[in-house]
Amino acid sequence: MSANFVGVLAYLLLLWPYFDALNMLLWGFGLLTLLLLRSLHMSNGLATRAYQDKPRSLFWWLIIGAALTGGWWSATFLYVLQIVPATLEYVLLLVVIVIAAISLAVMVVIREYYLAFLFSSLLPIAWWSLVHPWDNPYSLLIGALTLGVAGLLMMASSGIHEMFKTMLSLSWQQESMSRELGQITNSLRDRNKQLREARQQLTDLANIDELTGLGNRRVVNKVLREEVNRARRAGTSISVVLIDVDHFKNYNDTYGHPAGDEVLRSLGEIMQNATARAGEVIARYGGEEFIAILPNTELSDAVRMAERLQTLVREENMPHRSSEVADRITISQGVASVRPTEDIDPASIVDSADAALYRAKREGRNCIAVA
Repeated sequence: MSANFVGVLAYLLLLWPYFDALNMLLWGFGLLTLLLLRSLHMSNGLATRAYQDKPRSLFWWLIIGAALTGGWWSATFLYVLQIVPATLEYVLLLVVIVIAAISLAVMVVIREYYLAFLFSSLLPIAWWSLVHPWDNPYSLLIGALTLGVAGLLMMASSGIHEMFKTMLSLSWQQESMSRELGQITNSLRDRNKQLREARQQLTDLANIDELTGLGNRRVVNKVLREEVNRARRAGTSISVVLIDVDHFKNYNDTYGHPAGDEVLRSLGEIMQNATARAGEVIARYGGEEFIAILPNTELSDAVRMAERLQTLVREENMPHRSSEVADRITISQGVASVRPTEDIDPASIVDSADAALYRAKREGRNCIAVA
């Protein structure tokens, strides 16, 4: 559009002294209208995606529009050739050649599109100059040069078109590779997320008691070791409460194992709700035994914790007609507390609480014994 518009201005300025002003303006208006219609057609083809739906139709309309524009220039040149001086003829031909050269940069995307313009603009001029040598002493030279320029532009268009195709192909390949890489990255991200979730599930399965939802013995060992080390560094006490359900085997024999599981689940919730301070851990230690790990807790506070548990279990009032202690579920507890030293074994604290629990059972159950 820009090259043709400049060409129209150049022709108007050069031919103004030789033609009627109105005719010149009509000529320029006609060419610019043709260019505008071509531009609108191309814009509409992009907007409506005609290059996907009707590519053949769009292609041929582009070819026809380019050929009409090139023909307009060659017809204009051949018409004024008989009127203007020879020196001006060369300038006018140069304008057409410059328009063809500039158009190469934007029209060569579709090679046939450019060739239609090139052949319709320069070949008629070259043919006319070659077959009418008597009109101008340099007609043969002008014809040969015009043919040569057309040939060079055609070769250049082929080279640039192939280079453009290669660049476009590489761009598509790069885009395809980027898309595939993105898909692979997303797939790996999803897979890593699945692996993390699976690892977390495995960790949960390894650390959580399936029946009560509390931690299991593996968690107890880990937490106890960490809290003992922390208490040793801080110089504070750590307490352990070991809890056992009284005559639980009799309960299972009387009410059945499903009912026994419900009792354990209820006790797990009671004990979980009884912990109030950060860091306190309630876990199922095995069978009907539970354990409470109480960091930074003195013996007296641990005993009060055990008493609160005993009260909560009694208030739950879960029937147990086969118990030798009471008509409801009761618990026996062993409490141990220590201020860790360098040589203390974390397991020894549990052993002390277990010895106290054993003594509570010997003393009639449903009570608390202190190591």
